[in-house]
Amino acid sequence: MGSSSSFASPLLIPESSAGDKAIISLRQAIEKTQQNVSFRVDEDTPYGHYMEVEMDGGVGRDVMEFLVKKDAGVVAYRCLATKVTFVYPFTTAVGDSKGQKQRIAAISQELGWYAPDIQSSMDPN
Repeated sequence: MGSSSSFASPLLIPESSAGDKAIISLRQAIEKTQQNVSFRVDEDTPYGHYMEVEMDGGVGRDVMEFLVKKDAGVVAYRCLATKVTFVYPFTTAVGDSKGQKQRIAAISQELGWYAPDIQSSMDPN
């Protein structure tokens, strides 16, 4: 199986942060670790509690999405830059994937929540 830099393990919610406390803690960690935060969507859905958050990024504004699955004790997420840069003559976008990883690492560290390293455990080498 090939490695994907786009893959990230979900955050595991500890027992001490279970239920609605997880949502409140996540909001606070986002506000504390990110710059110029705007919660565009923050609502309960049939699939879990969904948040779409916009914040200052490396080049313009970036977006993070979270799905808090309180019953399963996990938070799925994704981070994306809303603006990418192309450098001639290359047709591949020059992005800030390291910045996206640092962003979720800062939130995870602030929360004290753990994300298992599933990707390296699947690596055959």
